[in-house]
Amino acid sequence: MKLFIYTATEEIPIEGLFEPIGSYQKIILSNNDKQIKLFIRHDGLPIKDLLPDSISDDDNRLFFIPIEMKDTFMKLFDSLFNKTKWVKDKNTQKPSKEEIGLVGEDELSSFYDEIETEAVLKPLTEDTVEKSEAKQKMLELFNTIAKEDNEIDAVLVSIYDGNRTRVAYSSEPNQERRVDTDSFAIQLKDLISLISKTKQVNPDVGLFDNAVFQYAANGQSSGSIIHVSHLSQYGDYTFLIFVSATADGIEMLELYRNRNLPKIKELLDVLIGH
Repeated sequence: MKLFIYTATEEIPIEGLFEPIGSYQKIILSNNDKQIKLFIRHDGLPIKDLLPDSISDDDNRLFFIPIEMKDTFMKLFDSLFNKTKWVKDKNTQKPSKEEIGLVGEDELSSFYDEIETEAVLKPLTEDTVEKSEAKQKMLELFNTIAKEDNEIDAVLVSIYDGNRTRVAYSSEPNQERRVDTDSFAIQLKDLISLISKTKQVNPDVGLFDNAVFQYAANGQSSGSIIHVSHLSQYGDYTFLIFVSATADGIEMLELYRNRNLPKIKELLDVLIGH
């Protein structure tokens, strides 16, 4: 479901409070002063029967609401769907007349052409809100770890989907000791190949758990260190990676990994599931 909050210099050419556009999945509400006052006086209830029993991500309803009705409309939604939050959808534009189902050059079609969209709102369902909050907590946790005086410069979760390796969640770049997290994710392909081949050769060996890799700098064993944990419960090739730009971080990687792994798994349970 999406709400298009509109403004118009003209009055809509319909007699009642609302008019279906193409179908009852697409409704435009009147900006007539009399209808606006009626709508506000009755707390938006005259359109209650047009609303679904619940809101889901695959609901295709569209409502075009005059800006004067916006506050009352949102209060009605809050009373009916109190676990739903609404956010601005910056990627959606007003549909064309053809997309909305208006054909010909009648008065309503001409009016629709002239309305301006003040905002487009979309719902965040309870599940979406929970995931959004979990993602925020994950990034905050990663940034906190990476910013502490602990020789840890980056924390990330990387996933291989069979075609490519991507960084799903990552701490912000350390401005003083920058770490190219994308390059570490790409290098996981060798580890993924090792895990896959080991399972084929010896299926009873068990699941790969974690490992530490040290990279040489100028031929010396003092380069970056990464600690990789295999989180197979979130997919065959999901990895938690702690990175230190220097060899000094070798002890801290394991310590911070063990200290924070339960919380990270708790958040991944929400974001990815088992």
